[in-house]
Amino acid sequence: MIRFGNHSLIASDSRFGTNKLKYPVHSLLVFNQDNKAIPVAWIVNPKSASSDTYKWMRALYNRVQAKDPSWKLAGFIVDDPQAEVLTIRDVFHCSVLISFWRVRHAWHKNLVSKCSEEEMRATIARRLHQAVDIICQRRGTDGLFVDFMEDFVDASDFVDYFKATWYPRIGKWTTALQSLPLASQETCAAMEFYHNQLKLRLLNEKKPSVYNRVDWLVHKLGTQVHSYFWLDEYSEKDDYARYWKDEWVSGLTSWRTSLEIPDSNVVIEGTCAKVTDQLDQEKTYVVWNPGSQFGICNCSWAEMGNLCEHILKVISVGRKRSHPMPSVNLLQFHQALLDMLHMPPHDSIIRDHAVSFAAFVHNQLSGPNSESSNSTMDQTALADKDLVLVDEGPVSEEAHNGNSCVDEHVAVTTETRSPVACGNGIYNEGCGEENTSEMDVDPSSICISPPGLHSVDEVVSSGVLRKQSEALG
Repeated sequence: MIRFGNHSLIASDSRFGTNKLKYPVHSLLVFNQDNKAIPVAWIVNPKSASSDTYKWMRALYNRVQAKDPSWKLAGFIVDDPQAEVLTIRDVFHCSVLISFWRVRHAWHKNLVSKCSEEEMRATIARRLHQAVDIICQRRGTDGLFVDFMEDFVDASDFVDYFKATWYPRIGKWTTALQSLPLASQETCAAMEFYHNQLKLRLLNEKKPSVYNRVDWLVHKLGTQVHSYFWLDEYSEKDDYARYWKDEWVSGLTSWRTSLEIPDSNVVIEGTCAKVTDQLDQEKTYVVWNPGSQFGICNCSWAEMGNLCEHILKVISVGRKRSHPMPSVNLLQFHQALLDMLHMPPHDSIIRDHAVSFAAFVHNQLSGPNSESSNSTMDQTALADKDLVLVDEGPVSEEAHNGNSCVDEHVAVTTETRSPVACGNGIYNEGCGEENTSEMDVDPSSICISPPGLHSVDEVVSSGVLRKQSEALG
């Protein structure tokens, strides 16, 4: 946790084993250099009271601080709309993001099993994605899902499942999606990969009756399962014969695997795309809804409900070859900047820092190290033509020196910086550029002002944002 969590992310996988284990396992995860999830804590607790959450979080934080007083978290990712967000912010002093992978996984898995027509599957998935996008942009309510159920009465099996299982919870998810920024697809792929690994390594007993025993659960987590995940980090692990067993099998996440597929293997044709297999050139996979994380692929991994490398590769290639709308994450970032800009005068220090930070992000995206920055900035005009931050109002002279990233402003910086490296969305209908090599947060921008961060006077005098707005206009 100290090694990989400092100035980085922690993610919560809060509902593992709800169908088999007597006491579900709540995992806290950090991400290594390959952005694979590694468990640093398991919480086994039949209750979810706020007081219990605060107790174990505070105990964990205090223990880390005792080892390394300089340790600081950049962001905390939750996967439950009822997560104790205020408690997390109070303990870890960081921004909170939400991951939608669990919901997408359940929808996808049941859509494949309950709807046999491929075109109908693709249409339903596209409609669900549109509803989620609109809600994340605060332009819609849970009434969108009521319209969805009315429009797809012909797919009765899936609609009945959705109405019984998800519609009662959709109000809480709507509130969470509108109030918290989305985690990136790379993060979601890493959490999904971890969840499947844990299932393979923990729920492999021949006698299912042991799943009701807490002593068995604690023992196996603390001995065998813990060893599995940390041996994954050992460079010479393949020399051990027992590592060849199924439960020890590791590998790359679907996001990392997608980066190894050549762009030439992808052919996009209208509402579907074809991805040629790297090992067998005669084999191709068909992806419906190209550019969407709600895409439908005919590979075995996707049919299990997972976000496969073919869907992710089509998203990446689609964004390089065309001029899509900005992603939901980029739109959320713009909205966060505008929200801070319109704060009352006494919060002008935060506003000034937001203006300066926006200029820094603009320069980063426009720099030579950005893989596809020009396309990103060109498409920003379609997302938000109101991003003329300098013209929104005068900069308070009293806040002139409020450039430094003090503790009160750390949450602001991380909250707005995180989504920039994210990329969720449909390439045909609402997606933007994404950084394929980073997670949600750039650690260097968390606690100190980056080297390229301008003072407010420099921003105003040089007209950086005005030039940006003219380019966007």
